[in-house]
Amino acid sequence: MSHRLQVVVPDPVASQLRELAAAAGEAPSTLAAQMIRRGVANAAGEGKGRPLAGRREGERARWLEPYGGDRSWRVEMWGAVVALHGRYPRHLDSLKDGWWTDDAHTEMFCALAVWRGEIDDAGQSPREELAFQTQLADFAQTLRQQGGGVSKVWKPGAPPPEWFGGS
Repeated sequence: MSHRLQVVVPDPVASQLRELAAAAGEAPSTLAAQMIRRGVANAAGEGKGRPLAGRREGERARWLEPYGGDRSWRVEMWGAVVALHGRYPRHLDSLKDGWWTDDAHTEMFCALAVWRGEIDDAGQSPREELAFQTQLADFAQTLRQQGGGVSKVWKPGAPPPEWFGGS
């Protein structure tokens, strides 16, 4: 979840922020939000305040399975992957059965599923959508280039037993 805040800065800071934003091709408010997030994260990292919610120290990114395995993560992620495939079947039509046995495919597919959910739930900028669609197209191209010969194309459905057996 995100919150809209109003921040007041002196004129010289506002001018410099506009210049930096223009050079980065960003809106000043977007750049300011990035700077604030970094500043808060740095302060928390230096022990000045509590760590940011969402990820505790030692915890992995949401698209990566927690260390030691986690059945609930696998159930949730399988559902997110099935939903992503349902939403973009043309882009993912070359995904081969057994994709979950390849760590690179699993991490990429899960990252795309988490990213899609974050955009849907709290997207702030059309740039996020454009970046997602570009990455999805790149992943689709990679899948097509890999071919697969006799490999079967994956058909979304219930997770196979080996999905829960660990990777």
